[in-house]
Amino acid sequence: MKLAKDFLSKFKNLTPPDDALKRAVAHAVDVIAGVPVRKKDVSISHGVAYVNSSSIARSVIRTHRVEILEQIFGDLPNARDQIRDIR
Repeated sequence: MKLAKDFLSKFKNLTPPDDALKRAVAHAVDVIAGVPVRKKDVSISHGVAYVNSSSIARSVIRTHRVEILEQIFGDLPNARDQIRDIR
């Protein structure tokens, strides 16, 4: 006889959709670094979140990288599987 947890085990490794990740990245960058970023300015590729912005804004994002990632992982705990860096 199978248990209920066996049927639900396939949902354990679900990751958030890209739209939610982009929204979380844009919000975290705006709150922590003070750089206004729209969701469409964020792209995610091979575990790296790329933010299209000026070079000054990118340097501010780079200095606050750890805090931004902590904010993202606090909002979406499963984002650790999809994002490992922000540039």
